[in-house]
Amino acid sequence: MHPELWTMPGTGWTLKSYGFMLTVGFLSAVYMAMRRAQKVKCDPDIVLNCAFISLVAGILGSRLFFVVHYWDEQFAALPNPWLQVFDLTRGGLEFIGGLIPAMIFVPLYLLLKKQSIRVYLDILAVSTMWALGVARLGCFLNGCCFGGVCTDLQGHPQHAAAVEFPFSSPASFSQWENRQLTLPAELISDAVNDTRAGNVFEAMPLGRDSVAVTPEAFSQDERRFEEIAERFEVNKKLEPNSPATKALGQQVADAKKKAEASRKAHLFLRQSLRYPSREDPSHTMTMTELSRLAAQYPAKWVQPTQLYSSANGILLSIFLGRIFFRRKRHGLVFGLMMLTYPVARFSLELIRADNPLDTFGLTVSQGVGIGMFLAGCVYLFVLYRFCPERSPAAVPFVPPEDE
Repeated sequence: MHPELWTMPGTGWTLKSYGFMLTVGFLSAVYMAMRRAQKVKCDPDIVLNCAFISLVAGILGSRLFFVVHYWDEQFAALPNPWLQVFDLTRGGLEFIGGLIPAMIFVPLYLLLKKQSIRVYLDILAVSTMWALGVARLGCFLNGCCFGGVCTDLQGHPQHAAAVEFPFSSPASFSQWENRQLTLPAELISDAVNDTRAGNVFEAMPLGRDSVAVTPEAFSQDERRFEEIAERFEVNKKLEPNSPATKALGQQVADAKKKAEASRKAHLFLRQSLRYPSREDPSHTMTMTELSRLAAQYPAKWVQPTQLYSSANGILLSIFLGRIFFRRKRHGLVFGLMMLTYPVARFSLELIRADNPLDTFGLTVSQGVGIGMFLAGCVYLFVLYRFCPERSPAAVPFVPPEDE
């Protein structure tokens, strides 16, 4: 599990694994779709425009789908839930929620441009599955979209494909909430009730940032506040009304706010560090000891549904790509995608553990998948019953001559 691939030195900015793989999948899919369009004498610029529309509609749709789906669990209790809706840095996208609006707006664009909807949807269907397969690798690196526990009575993995995510991963939190995982007291933040501040925190495992923070980062804000405050006191005695003293006073106020924010952010970590050390009970737990203890309590072995989904997307892309150049009827590839992807997604949802059964006893993805499968059946029926083999709008694209 590597949620961050790289941190820019001196800035703290991190390159998120999921965002990186999503970008790689999208750009490579667009490139292959444009190449495919050129081979069948279609306009690659139309493909590029469709890809941009899919990107915008897909991100908005997948975020909206996620927010509606998990509003009560992840947004309703936050102080400013509507601000968190637009915060994509913490993840929160559902592919199937983005696929639906893309399947609506792209045909509308092609209709306005008087292009063959069936031909271009065939081109895009192959690349859509490819983009999905690559993006799911980002899910694996991020630790989300994990599968159910697959261990025997002794806690050993049931098959060689099972994976083990570390402590404080999404799988670890889920197993804790479902009472599948036990943790020592040092790794659990006890309930804290600060009535003066109005803060109530339920008992929960420490977060990944708490067990990964370095001793230097843990105390640097407070040390900086103490250093600036000491300099300010010295200057105030020597030059109480000087501009330098006034500037230091403002720096002290800013450093104090930052130190208070740091103390609040590390509230649960400070609580854990009050426990006696397991290595030497004469002193309290150190951050290094806490990190070593956390490494001993990973999540239980789970099904690597992210890798299954990735393989499924790539294999479907290869399958649809082979059909694309052998099809006798325009629109067939898109119809096959509407049939094959929901079946595979429905099956994968059976072994996933992160989606609740909140849609008539199914996950929401299974419910949407059933609807997509039925829509695909209707689409193929109409395609074979009422449409000619070749789309009347499928006119070969002639590139403009260079002047």
